[in-house]
Amino acid sequence: MSCLTKIKSIVFSLAVLAVVTGCETMGTSEVPAKSELGEDYGVLLTYSERERAGTPLFKSQMYVNKNFLYINDERAPNDFLLFNRSNKTIYSVTHGNKTVFVIKPKEVKGAPPITIDYVAKSQPSSAIPKVSGRVATHYQYTANGNQCYDAVTLEESFLKEVVAVLKEYRQVLAGEHASTVHSMPMDTHDACDLALNVYHPSQHLSTGLPMREWDQKGYLKFMVNYQLNYKMDVARFEIPKDYNEFSVGQ
Repeated sequence: MSCLTKIKSIVFSLAVLAVVTGCETMGTSEVPAKSELGEDYGVLLTYSERERAGTPLFKSQMYVNKNFLYINDERAPNDFLLFNRSNKTIYSVTHGNKTVFVIKPKEVKGAPPITIDYVAKSQPSSAIPKVSGRVATHYQYTANGNQCYDAVTLEESFLKEVVAVLKEYRQVLAGEHASTVHSMPMDTHDACDLALNVYHPSQHLSTGLPMREWDQKGYLKFMVNYQLNYKMDVARFEIPKDYNEFSVGQ
């Protein structure tokens, strides 16, 4: 799998996921800090996910502090994706071939190449019990009448600082996707993909942090656990200086 394919699968699996029964117990035994995110502590979230229907589930982790978003999974535990908030840049590090795929921030310019009618509907969800006293809601997103994406989220007050970082991260990804949109043949454009990944990349986060997410293609992800006041070794965020850095178009 190429670095570009890998980062897209990591990114997309965070946005398009499917409900599975038997969600594991989640919660935290930590006492919340005054702020969710600091320079030397943050929030660690553990997920179970799969990339497509018929493939096995795997565990992934996402750590967020004041300066960084860090993602890795058990399939390649030494590889990682890092979002640096200070320069709004994403780095995907692959140790096997000593490469770093770099995504720098770009504006999403111009109108969508096709008309997109992106609509959200909601209903109370009983699939997830209350977490820290918060009630879950099921949101369904459609584009041009086609079902795109479902998410079960808690109230907006749950891990608000984490959600803010995820919004920044997804906006950078949207700029990367947008850079190739208008060069694609018109008959290849998909309204759901354009809405979720380019023109409305953080709309699904405006209602709160997703606990479960899914799409109609079999992608899935659900939160297993979260830990507050978590301290991670900052050495894990270091980008190897001797690795080959590249970006799309370079």
